[in-house]
Amino acid sequence: MPPSVSDADLSVCDREPIHLLGGIQPRGVLVAFQRDTQAVAVVSANADALLGAGPDALLGKPLSGVLPHGLLARVEAHAGPGPVVVEVSGQHCSALLHESDGLRVLELEPLAAGDVGAEETALGAVQRLVSPLARAKGTVALLQEAADAVRELIGYDRVMVYRFHADFHGEVVAESVREGVDSFMGLHYPASDIPAQARALYTRNPVRLIADVNAKVVGLVPPVLPGTRRPLDLSGSALRGVSEVHLEYLRNMGVGASFSVSLLKDGQLWGLMACHHLTPRTVSAARRQACEVLARLLSLQLSAEERSLEAAGQARRAALLNALVLPGLGERSPAKALEAQAPLLMELTGAHGIALVLGVSAGPEASPLLLGTTPSAEEVRALVAWLAQRTPSDEPFHVDRLGAVYPPLASRADVAAGLLAVRLDPSVPHYALWFRPEVARTVTWAGNPNKPVRPEPGHERLRPRASFDAWREEVRGASMPWSAQDLEAARALRGALVGVVLRHAEELGRLSRELARSNAELDAFGGTVAHDLKEPLRGILQYSSFLQEDFGATLGEDGRQQLDALAWLAKRTYGLLDDLFEFSRLGRLELSWAEADQQALVEDVLMTLGARLEEGRVEVRLPRRLPTVACDAVRIRQVWANLISNAAKYQTAEPRWVEVGFVGPGEARPEAARHVDAPYLFYVKDPGIGIAPQFHEAIFELFRRLHPAQAYGGGSGAGLAIARRLVSLHGGALWVDSAPGQGSTFSFTLGKGPRP
Repeated sequence: MPPSVSDADLSVCDREPIHLLGGIQPRGVLVAFQRDTQAVAVVSANADALLGAGPDALLGKPLSGVLPHGLLARVEAHAGPGPVVVEVSGQHCSALLHESDGLRVLELEPLAAGDVGAEETALGAVQRLVSPLARAKGTVALLQEAADAVRELIGYDRVMVYRFHADFHGEVVAESVREGVDSFMGLHYPASDIPAQARALYTRNPVRLIADVNAKVVGLVPPVLPGTRRPLDLSGSALRGVSEVHLEYLRNMGVGASFSVSLLKDGQLWGLMACHHLTPRTVSAARRQACEVLARLLSLQLSAEERSLEAAGQARRAALLNALVLPGLGERSPAKALEAQAPLLMELTGAHGIALVLGVSAGPEASPLLLGTTPSAEEVRALVAWLAQRTPSDEPFHVDRLGAVYPPLASRADVAAGLLAVRLDPSVPHYALWFRPEVARTVTWAGNPNKPVRPEPGHERLRPRASFDAWREEVRGASMPWSAQDLEAARALRGALVGVVLRHAEELGRLSRELARSNAELDAFGGTVAHDLKEPLRGILQYSSFLQEDFGATLGEDGRQQLDALAWLAKRTYGLLDDLFEFSRLGRLELSWAEADQQALVEDVLMTLGARLEEGRVEVRLPRRLPTVACDAVRIRQVWANLISNAAKYQTAEPRWVEVGFVGPGEARPEAARHVDAPYLFYVKDPGIGIAPQFHEAIFELFRRLHPAQAYGGGSGAGLAIARRLVSLHGGALWVDSAPGQGSTFSFTLGKGPRP
């Protein structure tokens, strides 16, 4: 006995072995025989009605003893895969032959009186089907004509053209229906209605007839093959039995007979022509073959029309890409050029916004370039960090419900319900991100698409839904889905951007080489300054000193003052040349990173400044020991020296003091430093004269002074500019918080270490 449906694993529809159910529909007889000996190996249990003997009498016998003489030869001589009309036991039958599991499988279906001679009219049937298609214009009209033609040929109550979407849920896009029968036009069917293994069979075997949904399945004898220990594979069988779940589904729909023909595009399932009759009704093999021919022609026409649309879309995208790449992306700033092409970038994929994270090529601090309607820069940076962990491959990442996979943007569906992202560089997180907003819409399903689960002995089983009344679903939080053409456009832009960035890198390399040459010239100039200009200044200083020593007494008061002024000017010029030379070298400075005890650096500075601090009666306060952090100790010592000497210098009232300290990880920070993520914040504070807010940035400009040159001990005005540049080279920041008469606090941070 064949295994009953209830014994099969039907707990999950996707795992149901629908090609191995071990039975056929009772409208015909199946005989499987050995290729070499023609001995009957498998026969359907209803063989006696057509062949005059039951399975026990037929198994093992040569086929020549079972079938009329010459029948097999006639079937084999047929040129095509279609049916051959033969006579068995006085009945006209359609005979179909195929192979499975190493056996030849012959299926015989008795013909109704009206179908006898259908073989001769099959060509005419095809003619009846195809002729109306010639007058159709456009895909919709073509499908409607096809549905009408098929219904007229097979006489069913309803013929639907059912198209699969990308997620394999189906939509009725054309329908021909008898008056008085419910229409399913426009309804959607969930993907689970036709599970994956059923779709695979629809692809392999395009025609499927279930002539009577209430007919009892006829078992095969033997139920399993000795060699495989499983039922005969009926994937290629026209009589293949039907899953009980599918029969229940059809009965719930009120269908008595079902006939379907697959529509394929490039070998993939595009849709179905699904035909329903409210009572049992067969379709002859010849007419099934005619419908299959129609479906193949229809598939070719659909493929041609879709290819035409795709070609037009590709041409449009190619034009957009050329417009994007050719005019300006070769410029020194790709980000600037892309910003000017924002409408084209968005049109490329039909997006409403795009974010480009191009790293150094995009500008300082890798700020994303945001065009159109997008999340904020901070949200984009967080999204990129998430993508970098999730999408290591080169394939585009796309989703039309971003909030479902990335909750931080779930509330931004108005901006970013859909995301298409391509990674531009596998080694660093550079991305192009397209965003689409939510498109709220209503999808009308043929009944609640969620299948109920009902308990059965030993397990729970999914049941087909009982009602196919229109069930409307409000779709929220989702964008329009991304098409294969959108993904291809994203890939193409990635290729173009990678090329542009590479060209930009080459341009940067060329500029770097030019800069290196200029630096070498600047070094030579610096050497000239250091030697040829500073040396005469040293001579002026020496001679002014000699004049004061040897002739000071005879010069008189005016002469001595003029000589002092000459010495001061020479000394100041000497200092300016020193600072200018130091600042010019910072751009080429190679930092020497190492763990450095900041306490030791500050103590060394205080020792150097000791005499000056003592002379100015300045107390230095160190509330707690400074930490050890990674930096170039020589350069950061220079920063400390500048800030501490400045803090001591710009004070007029007693008591005079300078506080040197830090804010550590997790400790409360001043408002101006809340955005800084460096672990340590160092500061130098004084109660001195203070600085007005409008000058807080000006004091860091080279040679910018707020006081007369000789006030507060002089100075060149380059110290703070050099200090800020040194901190910046470490990846940190230096700023001041001050107000007139309320002192100043200079704060700075350091980076996380040398850049790779």
